[in-house]
Amino acid sequence: MTNYYKNEITEILETLGQKLDISETQYYAAVKSYEAVGNWLSKEGSALYPYNPRIIPQGSFMLGTIVKPIDDDDDIDIDLVCKLEDKPSYWTQKHLKEAIGDRLKEHTTYESMLEDKNGGRRCWTLEYSEDANYHLDVLPSVSDENFTKLFSQTFNNLQDINVEELAIRITDNEESNYATETDVYWWMKSNPFGYAKWFYQRAIYSSTKLYALSESVDPVRPYSKEKMPLQRVIQLLKRHRDIMFSSDEYNSENRPISIIITTLASRAYNKSENLVDAYTNIVSKMRSLIENKFNHKNSRYEKWVSNPVNNEENFADKWPDTPQKEEYFYLWLDKLEEDLAKLKTSEGIGLHRLNESLSAQYGNKTVNLAFETYGENNRKLRESGQRRMANNTGFLGAVGTPVPNHNFEGKL
Repeated sequence: MTNYYKNEITEILETLGQKLDISETQYYAAVKSYEAVGNWLSKEGSALYPYNPRIIPQGSFMLGTIVKPIDDDDDIDIDLVCKLEDKPSYWTQKHLKEAIGDRLKEHTTYESMLEDKNGGRRCWTLEYSEDANYHLDVLPSVSDENFTKLFSQTFNNLQDINVEELAIRITDNEESNYATETDVYWWMKSNPFGYAKWFYQRAIYSSTKLYALSESVDPVRPYSKEKMPLQRVIQLLKRHRDIMFSSDEYNSENRPISIIITTLASRAYNKSENLVDAYTNIVSKMRSLIENKFNHKNSRYEKWVSNPVNNEENFADKWPDTPQKEEYFYLWLDKLEEDLAKLKTSEGIGLHRLNESLSAQYGNKTVNLAFETYGENNRKLRESGQRRMANNTGFLGAVGTPVPNHNFEGKL
């Protein structure tokens, strides 16, 4: 792949990634919604008020890797943590879960929006209107009172904060001690914010990007179209997965999960600033980063994708009991590698055929929008005399045959 072709593909993939982003309007609507939920939960008079409840984004919304659904009518999933600094000594997980649910039900609007009046396994889900096209998953949790201070410091000082100190204790109604254990030490532990710190450590490729970290994880960070290469690659990987498993040929419930994709991609990332190089390197390494470990409890070898902030947690722990999950993941890797190989050898096929190839991987609508934007950007550069056409490819760039501008009469 020549540098010229690589730069053009980078521009197209970057434009494609931008089309996968949620819009600025959707972003701020979601922020406004979860801030309002947080204000209601923490309002004076709430049973939760003495424990300083706070709503904090987690998952892809915090990592900057969220992607639009294939179908515009489908919901965007916004993952949130409702973090309390303390709780009454007698509260179990059940008490905490119900206290947050009861407070939501005291609000007429939120009560009507609850997907399940009893809550899900771990979260309360608020379904917003069809116009909003998103829902909020609110995870009840308790953390150390020092957490808030640590949270505000950690992303400005990536090296010095122990990620273990960012762990929270969560509710899970499938745990045997859900309704009995009052000591949070024995509750299920989760560490989405420690994971976010690890992710940004992996994603940062130059010291000039450090300035943006505090905004990247702040609950009300400004909307930004700019992404780091790792964030863009993960968006592309997730959309490639979504398109592949939207086929009736597959059971979509067993498609590769985002946390495994994100973890493997982050481990594989080599700090490349070029999107094509980053994508190529990540896809080539993901397979080798899945470990084989002997499970003494079950006396068998199992595939293992460890949580980078908790080596005892295996993100692929469902694979042994549902073999189709493992099968699908490797089928997806096969397809990724095949598609990447085609992309690397497609120089000279022309824009039309490249559009067709990428549409099969990422969806017609999104790819067509990306190529329209790419074409419009090139038109503006051509009119300013900065664009040339490479021989026999149809690609426009800084080298090649000069592309003459057109006047308004359509003549050269």
